[in-house]
Amino acid sequence: MRTPPSHGPRLQLWAITIATLIALSHLTQAQLPTSDLQEVYPPVAIAGSSVEVTVNGENLADLKHLRFDDPRIKAPPVLRADDDFYPTRQTVDYHFQVDVPAAVEPGIYEVRSLGHFGLSTARPFLVVASDAVEVLEEGDHSSPKIAAPLAIETGLTGKLDTRKGDWYKISAKKGERLIAQIWAERLDSATDAMLSIYDADGRELENNREFFGRDPLIDFTAPADGDYFISVADILYRGGNGFFYRLKVSRAPHIDFIDPPAGTPGTTSRFIIYGRNLPGGSPGEGITLDGKPLESVEVDITVPDTADSPTTFTSDTPRAGALPAFDYKLENSNKVRIGFLTAPLVREDSDATIQSIEPNCEIVGRFDEPGDTDYFRFTAAPGKTYHLEIISELMGALTDPYFRIEKIVVAENGSETFEQVAESDDPPTYFDPANLDATYLDTLDPGLTIDANEATTSYRITLLNQLGGAGPTHRYRLAIREAKPDFLLLTTSERNLANGRAGYPAAHLVRQGGSITYRVIAPRRDGFDGEIVVRVSNLPEGVTAKPLRLHGDSDEGFLTVVAAKDAPAWEGKLAITGTAEIDGEVVRKPARNAALVWGNVFADSRRVRSRLDKEIVLSVTDRETAPAYVAADAEVNKQFQVHLNESLKIPVKVTDYGTRKNNLTVQVHGFPGYGKTPPSITIAEGESSGEISINFQPRTDFDIKPGRYQFVLQGIGVADYSNHPEHTTHLNAEYQRFITFARELTAEIATTKQSQTKAQATLDELKANSTTATADQKPAIEKRIIEAQTTVAAAANQLQAAETRLKRAEVLRGSFANLAAAAKTRSDVKSTQFATFSQPIDVEVLPAVEEKK
Repeated sequence: MRTPPSHGPRLQLWAITIATLIALSHLTQAQLPTSDLQEVYPPVAIAGSSVEVTVNGENLADLKHLRFDDPRIKAPPVLRADDDFYPTRQTVDYHFQVDVPAAVEPGIYEVRSLGHFGLSTARPFLVVASDAVEVLEEGDHSSPKIAAPLAIETGLTGKLDTRKGDWYKISAKKGERLIAQIWAERLDSATDAMLSIYDADGRELENNREFFGRDPLIDFTAPADGDYFISVADILYRGGNGFFYRLKVSRAPHIDFIDPPAGTPGTTSRFIIYGRNLPGGSPGEGITLDGKPLESVEVDITVPDTADSPTTFTSDTPRAGALPAFDYKLENSNKVRIGFLTAPLVREDSDATIQSIEPNCEIVGRFDEPGDTDYFRFTAAPGKTYHLEIISELMGALTDPYFRIEKIVVAENGSETFEQVAESDDPPTYFDPANLDATYLDTLDPGLTIDANEATTSYRITLLNQLGGAGPTHRYRLAIREAKPDFLLLTTSERNLANGRAGYPAAHLVRQGGSITYRVIAPRRDGFDGEIVVRVSNLPEGVTAKPLRLHGDSDEGFLTVVAAKDAPAWEGKLAITGTAEIDGEVVRKPARNAALVWGNVFADSRRVRSRLDKEIVLSVTDRETAPAYVAADAEVNKQFQVHLNESLKIPVKVTDYGTRKNNLTVQVHGFPGYGKTPPSITIAEGESSGEISINFQPRTDFDIKPGRYQFVLQGIGVADYSNHPEHTTHLNAEYQRFITFARELTAEIATTKQSQTKAQATLDELKANSTTATADQKPAIEKRIIEAQTTVAAAANQLQAAETRLKRAEVLRGSFANLAAAAKTRSDVKSTQFATFSQPIDVEVLPAVEEKK
């Protein structure tokens, strides 16, 4: 039983502050940088409006604009006003104006920054309806005495300060049912929020920590007319950049779940919606959730014809987000997902001690009580193969299902005994700390296959939830069917430290002459063991990628993208597709990219959070050249052959581009079944070739058998690298420019002071002369006094303006001095780790050669 990534009690390894994470992420400078967008604030806009946002993250140099997956949403940089220091309008660093047309539908969109290092990692951005009201928190409201007023139905976006919470005051009527909830984790915030409601006397009435993953929700019915106070805090009172949230208190309908949780494709069926404040809802069912009564309403829903994975944004784990389903909402409620049945529906009979079912069905049930164990029996046709699959955790249930299959043996006296045939807890993991794979691509939902005997046989299924929780949302789908072979296709990429214990988000950036990989995961269903060919399309000029072939039961590999030495700059969306022949038909599946949300220090603890991106993107930079490129020194389409128990020697070629230093370690990477110590060689500095030997003798760390395989060569080395020296040059030029400004203004001030002193002396002399002047002389002298006073005032104004400009110039000079110094530190040539990958290499492993007698 593996610990689920978000459910249940957790080790507080996430208790690392963002400052610590950022400090640790600087360690990734030991590798060639890519851009990681960590925050867009505020992450919310109203359709038909514009909002100014700020961004922060790692390696966000020379940002041009923000790119949304919906091209209708534009986000150019904010421009500062013209002045003497900036005669042409300059961009305000890290500030952008997000313009959302009124026609953009409410929902969560994907945003990336575009700058020196191409497209960044992605963050979610929420667009709300055009008639919505959204505000930003202002000022200090860290205690109930200074709580900020918040109107019902108004969305509020705020940011937590370290060691503080935020307080808000709402007014409610007696009996009014309100839903208060936080969007934080669902928007990639680092906030692990606690939400509480108090009365005017300071008594806590409600609190919640986790409802949507780590995001809390409170169902609150006001006991009396009056004011109530809402507290928002991080559970560890962390704050700063990254610790933002959105709070809304609403009377709108809220759907908790739909029964059944799945429907038959292409049909219209009756479903029951359970939730709060449902239009026309009836509370007569008597179902409660966390002690709160749920309403219900019956609706007819048409299920789409094709069982596809939804393409809308989800904060769920990658496997859960890719589960075939479609979105549904009731009027202005939240969206929930309804799945697709894979066999005819059968309801769990909660009153039955053991429920008899027919194979080729999908049972919809739930764990009603802690420790609830459900039993089913069925009779298998002779010689049939049946596939059993549980879907529960993937639907968002707080469950870790386990089931076992037992053959029912009937004695002559009619008594029954049970002989265990198989059991299943968790599917094989795709997490491999040896290969630095921190992206969570697993599920706790088990499955297994049984081959029935030649004679008719009856079986018992025992199903339970190992987490021990229970209730109306602890639902499951148990499919018992003949084979429906299929597969899922996921890609991922992450940047890892060399210590083998940390993964960090990584954008897909390839430098001229270099290569990167997309890790490909293809979980197979119902025993499918056919070849899956993975191809990438929409590649730009100068970039190539050989198809990846997942043979037999191989379900993961690496798809390599290689940029030519003269490949032009480019960024955009790619399409990665897996093609297979299943039951005589060609099946094509689009890949979804799984992303790490935050860098994680202890990747093997499973506390890292992963989700799906909406797009798969690539950036090609022509500003930098890769240190080296490694390849198999053979024809591009060559297939190597080797017998079991023999060794295969593969020639290796390294192309250097002038910055590599010391040895390059080249190793076999991604060979199915290999353990922690794959074969490797070192190629010395100045050398360009070598030979790697792979021993195909089966052993404990290499479970090899005859078949076709693909893998890549990974080269890991060190190079002299300068991070964006052009930026340092620009900042130094700005620093020098403001030194010149300060010098010129200092001279102007000195000259103006002299003029002011001279004018003042003239004025003083005229005033003295006026006291002794005759009546005839006074008019002329008074006229000259007025002129002198004007000259003195003008000089004073000129002096004040020059001194103000000098102060600003000195501030900017100091700012650019600091920025230039930091940029120089960053751009100074350093020994930097890099990785290079070959195109996939094909190997056919033949049976062992029999020894001659």
